[in-house]
Amino acid sequence: MVLNKMVVMRNFYILNVLLLAFFVSFVSAYADNFKPVVVYQGSIDKNSFNLAIHEGVQRFSEKTGANCTEAVVGFKMNDYLKTVKKYADEGYSPIFIPYGNHFVQLVNFVRKYPASRFIVLGTVYDEPNIFSFIMSEHEGSFLAGALAAMASKSKVIGFVSIQDIPFLRRFCCGYVQGAKYIDPHIKVLKGFTGNYPGAWFDGNATAALANNMIDKGADVIYQVAGGAGPAVLKAAAERGKLGIGVDINQNGLYPGSVLTSMIKRTDKAVFAALMLAKRGVWRDNYKRLGLEQDAVGVVFDENNKSLVSFEMRARIENIKNEIELGSIRVHDYTEDMKCSACVNK
Repeated sequence: MVLNKMVVMRNFYILNVLLLAFFVSFVSAYADNFKPVVVYQGSIDKNSFNLAIHEGVQRFSEKTGANCTEAVVGFKMNDYLKTVKKYADEGYSPIFIPYGNHFVQLVNFVRKYPASRFIVLGTVYDEPNIFSFIMSEHEGSFLAGALAAMASKSKVIGFVSIQDIPFLRRFCCGYVQGAKYIDPHIKVLKGFTGNYPGAWFDGNATAALANNMIDKGADVIYQVAGGAGPAVLKAAAERGKLGIGVDINQNGLYPGSVLTSMIKRTDKAVFAALMLAKRGVWRDNYKRLGLEQDAVGVVFDENNKSLVSFEMRARIENIKNEIELGSIRVHDYTEDMKCSACVNK
């Protein structure tokens, strides 16, 4: 009996050693094959979302000394897909696809490259070689909407974006919830320019939407429009209204006319994803980052100091704490594709 127990223990020990050796070699293999690339669509400098990603890549390279290739392609989705395929065929891994929610048949594509790792933002796929980072844009947008409602004198505010898809509806729904938390009767105008080549840099289209909303009484407009977004802030400033920036701090673009910016620490997500990939760590399918992780939020600085009173800031801080504690639950549109307050009327 004692002998049998010793044999079992010995076998158990050997099995653990083998499993550990396999895990180490597995992790080491991916770490050794670390050859990352980020594929952008459109300009980096002129798109706040791309710029935030680039800052994360830069921070990673400075921290580790490792190189991360950055490729920029045009607006045509076919060109984007061809570029991603090119890097996959050349053995790059991980391949960072910032626009995972725009990538048609992404699952079928990554299954053709089981040895490669793919990182996406804004959407989750249950695939072993896809790692997703989800930012709680609805939480940050809730704060932006609450602040907009506090600042609005006309009790009409606006939301301008590009493609009418669930990912962008997440921003919209959070914004409306925040505004109506402050004032249940406030009116929120919504507008999407549409999905066409160059839409994310078409400032003429977003400015036209903003001006139309101003004509209808809107005095605060939140833009979630990438490279076409600053045109909204400019349109609002030129007409004596307030804009709200997105992704990065845009308060300084038009000081005194940008109420705040709903920042997304996409750079944090990118840095973390690259560090995990470099170490060969690939435990989960996705990671969610929100207010509690300081990954989203609104910005107060010298550029909007005159627009936000002490009382307004204190109330926003209180709302933020309540969201983190769970006292306020911000609905995520992408959970059920519903948000009654965010339906165009």
